[in-house]
Amino acid sequence: MKVAICDDDKRIRNILAGYVREVSQEVEVDMYSDAQGILASDFDADILLLDIQMPGMDGMSAAGVLRNNAKDLIIIFVTALEDYVFQAFDVEAFQYIVKPFDEDKVKSVLSKAIDRAHEKLKGNSNKGNPAEQIFTIKSKGSNINVVISQITYAEIFDRKIILHLKDQRRMEYYGRMSELERILGADFFRVHRAYLINLSCVGAYDSKNVCIDGEEIPVARGKYRDLIKAYLAFHTRDWNEGDSL
Repeated sequence: MKVAICDDDKRIRNILAGYVREVSQEVEVDMYSDAQGILASDFDADILLLDIQMPGMDGMSAAGVLRNNAKDLIIIFVTALEDYVFQAFDVEAFQYIVKPFDEDKVKSVLSKAIDRAHEKLKGNSNKGNPAEQIFTIKSKGSNINVVISQITYAEIFDRKIILHLKDQRRMEYYGRMSELERILGADFFRVHRAYLINLSCVGAYDSKNVCIDGEEIPVARGKYRDLIKAYLAFHTRDWNEGDSL
């Protein structure tokens, strides 16, 4: 496994490299002073610690290019400013570490990132086994077990909840959206009083809509920032329990 560190400050690079080696003796560490090196065609790191504010191309822009070419790369932003945290959502950042560092937190994040990279290499899911999580609805006189992970989104219309599934089926039953929200848990987010979405199914988003399977789901006014926080938390939950962005 390879960990890359990109920061224009040599002292910071050396500190981070030391943390990486303390966390694991089995990883290779590469260091870069600017974005040019990490954008080269032979860049093949599994984990990247990336400064945002650097001369030339900034880290956020570089991450956007990398994400298009290296889908499975784990990106951890390192910065002196918190202002970019919402942009980290765009490139699916694993974590966002603010300088000056808390050594214990950095090592904790690194340890969890390495664990996640190992899971990716093994081809295993880092989300446990959600396919076994079911709940029961009553529809058309029958009790039906619904696999939670197969729900893309739910909407409520005329007191009926409509479940949209990954196989394009729809299931309808009478119920309360607030109760469904409680049942489905933190992997789902209520973007609007009438819509509850599966965060793993988000294809695109803006401040007005979320796209899921080609459908545009409205985002209620004032919900956008909460959506971003929920999405970031969803992608880091299993590996950053106890840490905060």
